[in-house]
Amino acid sequence: MDSSFTNDTMQIPRAKSGRKSRVAQQTVVSKTPENELATVEEFFDAVWNRYLEKNEKLQG
Repeated sequence: MDSSFTNDTMQIPRAKSGRKSRVAQQTVVSKTPENELATVEEFFDAVWNRYLEKNEKLQG
């Protein structure tokens, strides 16, 4: 076995890209309260109704 071989990983310096760090770019987003969220059925009913309205406009 070659004694010069090690399992250590070599650290390669990263190129500086001029971009801001991700931490600086994060924004605070508040969550919508549970009582204001639509159920799955309500959501898909709204999507289906919107589809039917658009389809009706295209047909007529």
